[in-house]
Amino acid sequence: MKKWNIKFAKSTAKKLNINMSQKHWKIIFCMRKFYKKYNLTPTIRMLLKYMKKKKIFLTSQDLFILFPKGFMKNASQISGLPKNQNCF
Repeated sequence: MKKWNIKFAKSTAKKLNINMSQKHWKIIFCMRKFYKKYNLTPTIRMLLKYMKKKKIFLTSQDLFILFPKGFMKNASQISGLPKNQNCF
């Protein structure tokens, strides 16, 4: 997590064929803030609850539309976080 920056995120997203939109960035930054606060990569459910508290209203469907090849795997890679072992 320490070596992460925007350039890294953009490069990783490009390798995964993901065009980063404003929604993508909101998710990535929320994941990083959650990780920094709890020292834990959030599950989808945890992330959605956390985003709701931050007034970001997305559904699990939205996450899978934005990251069609696997939300947890791809979002974790882009955000520079370890993949949560409790998610498939």
